[in-house]
This record gives sequence, structure tokens and C-alpha cells, in this order.
Amino acid sequence: MLKAIQAELYKLFKNRTFKVLICVAVLLSTLTVVMCSSVFEKILNDSLGNMPQDQKEVLMEQLTSMSESEAIVTPGQLGIQLQAKDMMNPTSIEVYHASFGSGVIEIIIGILVGALIAKEYSQGTIKNFLAYGKRREEFYLAKFVSMVIAVTIILAVMTILPTIVVTLMNGWGKAFEISQLLGMIKTFVASVIAGSAVAALAMIIATLVKSNGATIGITVAIFIGIPTLAGFLYGIYPWFDRVYEVLPFYNSALATSIKAGNGDLLRSVIISLVTIAISLFVGIKIFKSQDIK
Repeated sequence: MLKAIQAELYKLFKNRTFKVLICVAVLLSTLTVVMCSSVFEKILNDSLGNMPQDQKEVLMEQLTSMSESEAIVTPGQLGIQLQAKDMMNPTSIEVYHASFGSGVIEIIIGILVGALIAKEYSQGTIKNFLAYGKRREEFYLAKFVSMVIAVTIILAVMTILPTIVVTLMNGWGKAFEISQLLGMIKTFVASVIAGSAVAALAMIIATLVKSNGATIGITVAIFIGIPTLAGFLYGIYPWFDRVYEVLPFYNSALATSIKAGNGDLLRSVIISLVTIAISLFVGIKIFKSQDIK
């Protein structure tokens, strides 16, 4: 099993798609830094053109108030969402939570699973591995471990880099406490586990369709389409809220929410771990039943 994991990690770090996604993560972290700097404020001011200064100030205050929300998770929100008391001068913790994005890591995971699993069906790599008498569950679990490590690295680049840069530029933004740092670590761990649950589900899709493009398309459609639809239904039908809140879509966002408490993080972790266990069990069953050529 250990050799299988080492082999998958070697393939991961040699994979061109993974390297490209690391570059994408760097670009996203750069975008987060720009959004949280004076450059963004200047862009907003310039976009208002020749509007009188007093009207500009009113609009800027409205934008600041729009960034504040009492909801722990707002279904349907996608991309980098900054929730800050002062949007033009966010604290490092606010930047950290914003840098996770919403729906971003799901898209990245879909692309990565397509490149690392679905593509190997057409290349014959899986058949070659099994030809050495290796057990199929070893291959599948080794793939999952490599995916978890990939998700951890990408999330670290997306979140830690902009947080450090903004802290160096603007300071911490409030009185520093060790508990704040511990809270950030808990959020990161919860987000990695939630991302791993997404990867486990995407692996089932890749195992079923055996196509790189189809895996990416279906994963993106599911993890972007369903939360978008939920944005229209959430809060209207109580039964829908109860169902949606136990699904990975909600708990992936819950894990990174700046308003999530310890109980919320624990709930996200538990649901994600259950999702991982069920997904791996189902995925291995499907993989073992396939006639791989």
C-alpha cells in the first residue's frame, strides 16, 4: 500500500495539470490580495467616473454594508466573497476566510480528478498497475490519498499566501491572539476534509464515466449547479433546508465560513467524514466490478 501511495504521489508531482492548477491557485491568491488592497478601492473610484465625490462616498458606504451578512452560509454565492466590517480595510482573518472562495476548490478538484483518474483509463495506466498483481482497493485508496495531499497543497497556496501578503501590507488588523491562529488552523483542517469529501465523490464520477472531460463537466455541473439552485430555494422550504444542510455542498461552504463556530466546524467535519467513507466504499465496489482493458 505504501509503495502504491508513493507511486501516486510521484505521478501527482509530475502531472502537468497539477502544476497548472498550482499556478491558478497563485493567480487566485493574487486576486484576493488585489481585492483587499487600496488598488481595489482605486479601481472602484475610477469606475464611478466623474460622479461627485460625496455621491462616491455614499456608494462606497453602501458597498461596505453589502459585504456584511448575518447568515453563516449563503447558498448560491460563488467565487471570492469578502465578508468584512470594513471592506476597504479587512483584517487578516477576514482575508483568510475570503481566500477559500466558494465553488472554486470544487472546480479545481473536478479538473484534478479528471486528469489523475479518468485520463488513466484511456492511457492504460490502470491496467498496467493491476497487471503486477496489485489489489484494486490499493490503487483506489492510493489515488484518494494523493488527491487529499493535492487538495491540501492547493488550499494552502490559495489561503496562506494572500493572508501573509495582506498582513505584511496592512498588519493583522486587530489585537493578535493565539486563539485566532488556532481558529484559522481549525478552519483549514475542516476545509481539507470537506475538499476530500468532494474529491471522493468526484472519484466515483470518474470511475463511472471513464472520461476526463465528462468527469470535469459533471463535477462542475453538480457542485456549482446545485448550490446555485439552492440559492433560490434555501430559506423558503424548511424541508429543503434540512436536506440541503446535510449535503457536501452546504458543508463545504460551512467549513470555511467566517461566522462558523466550533459546533459548525465539527458538524462539517462529521458529515464530510461520513461522505468520504460512503464514497470510498461505493467507489471501490464499482472499481472492483469493472472490466478494465
